[in-house]
Amino acid sequence: MEKISRYFRQSLTRQFIGLMSLFIVLFLVGGALVLWKQQTLVNTFEAKREQLQQKERYAEQLDRAFTQAFFDARGYLAFGRKEFKQSIYQQKEQVVATMQKLKPLAKTAEDRQLLEEAAAFTSYYFDDLVKKAIADFEAGNIQAVLKASENGGTASIQRFQKQLSEYHSSLVEQIENEYKQLKMTQAQLQYSFLLFIFLMMLLLMSIMRMMAKRIGRPLNAFATAAEKFAQEETDVHWSFANERDDEIGKLSRAFQKMIYSIREKEDSLVAQNEELLAQQDELESQQAELEQALETMQRREEELRRRNEFINGLSNSLDKQEVLDSIVCNICKVMDADRGMIVLLNDKKSYAAFGVSAQGVQQFLHELDNGMYQRLQKTKQPFSVKRELPTSEKGYYEEALYSYDLVLPVLSAQREVEAIMMFSRFRGDFSPHEIEEYERLTKQVSISLQKIRLYEESEKDRRMTQDILNNIQEGIQLVDMRGVNLMMNTQLANFLHVDVNEISEAPYEQWKSLLLQKVVDEKNLSDYLDRVLLHDTLETKSFTYHVKGEKKVIHMYAEPLYRGTERFGTVFVHRDITKEFEVDQMKSEFVSTVSHELRTPLSSVLGFTELMLNKELKPERQRKYLTTIYQEAKRLTALINDFLDVQRMESGRQTYDKKYEDIVPIIQNVIETQKVNTTIHEFMIQKETNRTIVLGDRDKLAQVFTNLLSNAVKYSPDGGKITVRIYEQGDRLAIDVTDEGLGIPAEAIPHLFTKFYRVDNSDRRRIGGTGLGLAIVKEIVKAHDGEIAVTSEVKKGSTFTISLPLVAVETDPQNDVPIDKGMNVIIVEDDRNLASLLEAELSDSGFSVKSFKNGKEAIGAIKAEKPAAVVLDIMLEEGEMSGWDVLEKMKADKELSSIPIIVSSALEEKEKGLMLGASDYLIKPYQPSQLTKTILHMLLKQERQGEILVPVTDEEDK
Repeated sequence: MEKISRYFRQSLTRQFIGLMSLFIVLFLVGGALVLWKQQTLVNTFEAKREQLQQKERYAEQLDRAFTQAFFDARGYLAFGRKEFKQSIYQQKEQVVATMQKLKPLAKTAEDRQLLEEAAAFTSYYFDDLVKKAIADFEAGNIQAVLKASENGGTASIQRFQKQLSEYHSSLVEQIENEYKQLKMTQAQLQYSFLLFIFLMMLLLMSIMRMMAKRIGRPLNAFATAAEKFAQEETDVHWSFANERDDEIGKLSRAFQKMIYSIREKEDSLVAQNEELLAQQDELESQQAELEQALETMQRREEELRRRNEFINGLSNSLDKQEVLDSIVCNICKVMDADRGMIVLLNDKKSYAAFGVSAQGVQQFLHELDNGMYQRLQKTKQPFSVKRELPTSEKGYYEEALYSYDLVLPVLSAQREVEAIMMFSRFRGDFSPHEIEEYERLTKQVSISLQKIRLYEESEKDRRMTQDILNNIQEGIQLVDMRGVNLMMNTQLANFLHVDVNEISEAPYEQWKSLLLQKVVDEKNLSDYLDRVLLHDTLETKSFTYHVKGEKKVIHMYAEPLYRGTERFGTVFVHRDITKEFEVDQMKSEFVSTVSHELRTPLSSVLGFTELMLNKELKPERQRKYLTTIYQEAKRLTALINDFLDVQRMESGRQTYDKKYEDIVPIIQNVIETQKVNTTIHEFMIQKETNRTIVLGDRDKLAQVFTNLLSNAVKYSPDGGKITVRIYEQGDRLAIDVTDEGLGIPAEAIPHLFTKFYRVDNSDRRRIGGTGLGLAIVKEIVKAHDGEIAVTSEVKKGSTFTISLPLVAVETDPQNDVPIDKGMNVIIVEDDRNLASLLEAELSDSGFSVKSFKNGKEAIGAIKAEKPAAVVLDIMLEEGEMSGWDVLEKMKADKELSSIPIIVSSALEEKEKGLMLGASDYLIKPYQPSQLTKTILHMLLKQERQGEILVPVTDEEDK
C-alpha cells in the first residue's frame, strides 16, 4: 500500500489520471447498471407481450374455426354438399388442436375458464347439436332442425362467440396495461439516471477543485519568489514544496540551485560583457557586407515573386486559353523578354502571344513545320538565335539593333514535344544558366497542360454522363453527404422549373424548398429527406408523393453511393408512377365493385333457397324462384369466369379450342339469351353476306358477343333498338353491334379496353359491372387474329366493330351421315347428383348411358362395352384411381385409345388434359346441353370425312 501511495505522490499526472480513472469507472459502472436494468425491463415486457399475443392468436384461431364450422353447418343444411359436412369435422379437429396449444399458456383463471367453456361448447356443438341436426337433415326432418335452432342452438352459439370476443378484448387490454407499466418504469429509470449524472458532475467538480488547490497555491508562492529574484532582491528564500516528491517539488529544488549558480557566475558574466562590446566593432564592419547580400536577396526575391506568379497562373484556372495567356505573360516577366508566344501541337494549333502582332502570329504558325519543329522533335533541347532587327521592328532607332530569340520545347510525360514556346528580348543574349533554368519551367508548363487535358477529358465524360441522365425518363439527382446538389438531370430540373447550371452546387435547403413547393404532402416529404440526408438512415428508402395541381404521382427512392467502403453521397430517383397508381386505384374500386356484384346474386340465391326450404310454396311460385336462382347462379358463374379468364390471360395459360364455326348461329343464340333479360329492347340482325364461317373457339366467341350485347342492353336503360350487322371487309368478316343508349365520352374511349376501367359517370355507376368485360373481349378477339374498334356519340349510342379472318367452307353432302343415337356413353363421376343430371340429359338425346363412381369399375365397363364416348371427372373418390389415371390407362391400351374422352372437371387444367389425349375439356359448371353438343360434334366429325375448309381469297370472289 505504501508503494502505491508513493507511486502517486511522485507525479501530479498520475494523481490526476488516478482520480479521473476512478471517476470514469464509477460513471461507467453506474451507466451499465442503468442500461442493464432498462434491458431487463424491456426483455420482461417482450416475454409477457409474446405470451399474450400467442394467446390472442390461438383465441382468433378458435374463433375462425368455430365461425367456419357454423357456416359449413349452415351450408350443408342449405345445400347438402358433402364437402361442407367434411369441413365441419375438420374444423372440430382444428378446434381441439388449438385448445391443446392454448392449454400450456393458460396461467390465469380467465384462461382456464375459457378453455373449460370452449371444451364444453365443443362437445355440445359438435357431438350433440350438429350431429343431431345432420341426422335430422339427412332423414328429411327439416322441422326438427329448425326446432333445434329455435330451442337455444343459435343462442348458445352467439353466447360462446361473445365469450370469445370478451376474452380477446381482455388480452388486448392486458397488452396495453403491460406497455403502460413499462413506460412508467422507464421514465422513473431515466430520472434516476439524470440524478446519477448530476452527482457524478458534483464529484468531478470536487476532484478538479482539489487538484487546483494542490497545484495552484505552490505555483503562486513560486511565482512570488521568482519575481523577487528578478528584481535583484538578495533575501529570496521559501520553505514550501521542498518536501514534495512530485514535479512541483523537483522544480522548486532546481530553481533554488539555479539562484545559487547564477549568483556564483555573476562576475564571470560581467567579464564576458566587456568581451562582447569588443566584438560589436567587428559586427559593424560586417554590416556592410550584409547590406550587399540583402540587395542580392531582394533581387532573388523579385525573381521568386515572378516565378510564383507564373506558378499561380498555371494552377488558378482550368481554361486552356486562359492558362496559355498566363504562361506567355508570366514567362516574359521571368525572362525579362519583350515578346513571346506558345503554340500547342494539337489539331487546333491553340496558341497565346504577348507583344506579337496578328500577322506575326500567322507567320509563325505557317512556318512552324519548316525546320524548327523538326529540330526540336529530334533534339528535344532548347536553342537560342541572334538576329538583326529589320526596319519594321526598329521603330525610330536608326542604328543596328539585335534580337535574341529563345525556342523552348514543352515535353509530355512520354518525352514527346506537345508545345513550342519562343521568346525574344533586345537587351542581351540568354546565358546557358538561364536556358537551363527556363527549361525547368517548361516541365511546370507540361504538368499544367496535362492537368488541363485530364480536366477536359473528365469534363467530356461528365457531359456525356449528364447527356445520358438527361435522356433517362426518371428525374435523377446526386447530392453529397451535406445535401449539396452535385448533379441533376433535365427531367428533374424541368419539373422544378430551374436551369440545370443554376441549381448546380445548390445547398440542401434551397433545392429542398423548390421540391416541397411542388408536392401535396410537404411535411412527410421533408421528414423523409431529413432522415436520409441529415440522420443518415435509409430504413425507408422510398417515398411516394402527389404533385400539386396535377394528377401525377411520383415514387422517389434513395440509394447511397460508396467509393470502396466510404460513403460519399446519395442518389435520388423520381419515377412517374401515375399509371401504376391509377391501376391500383382501379383495382381497389374493382374489389369494391366485385364484392357488390357477387353479393347481389348470392343474396338472391340464399334468400330464395331459404324460402323454398322453410315454406310450402305453390308449384308456379317454386318454378319462379328456381328460375331466379338459376339466372343468378348463371350470373355468378359469368362473373367467376370473367375473373378466371383475366387470370389465365395474364398468366398466358388461356387455351382456345378453335374450329370452323358459323358466326350467325352463335350471335342468334346470344340474342335469344339476352331477350330473357329485357322487354324494352328490340334486337335486329342485318346479314349482308352468306360467307360467315370463321376459325375460332365457339364458347369464346359466344362470350365476346354476350359481353357486347349485354353492355348494349345495360347502357341503354331507356330501351331502343340493338342492331347486329354482319358484312365483309375484303378478306375479313366484320360484325357491328350498335345500340341507342348513353354513348361513351371521347376521353374515355382510349381506356375502354383497360382492365377494371369503368366510365366515371353517375348514370353508368348505377348500372354496375366489374370493368373486365371489354378487356376480355379484346384479348379473345386478339387471340383470333381479329381487331375491335368503337365509335360513339354521347346520348345517341355506340357501335362496337369486330373484324375476324374469313374462311370458306365446301361440303360434300354425300358424307353427311346421320349418327346412331343409340350409342353407349359411360360417365365416370363421383358426384351422384351431377351424374344423374348428365345421365338424364344424354338419355334424352338418345344415348344409352351408364355411370360409375370410381375408376376401377369404369375401366372394367369400358373394356367390356367399348362405348362411343367417355365423360370423365378428374377428382374421383378418395383412395381410388383419379381421372388422370383413368385417362392415361385408356390411352395406353390399344383397344381403348381410340375412344373419345371428354373431361368434365372443376380443375382448370385444360392443357394437361388435351396433352394426355382428351378429345375435349369442359370446366364445371357448364350447361348439360353443352355436353350433348360436344359429343354429337365429336361423333359427327368422325363421320364427315369430306368436309374441306379453305381460306377466302380475292380470286375465289372473282
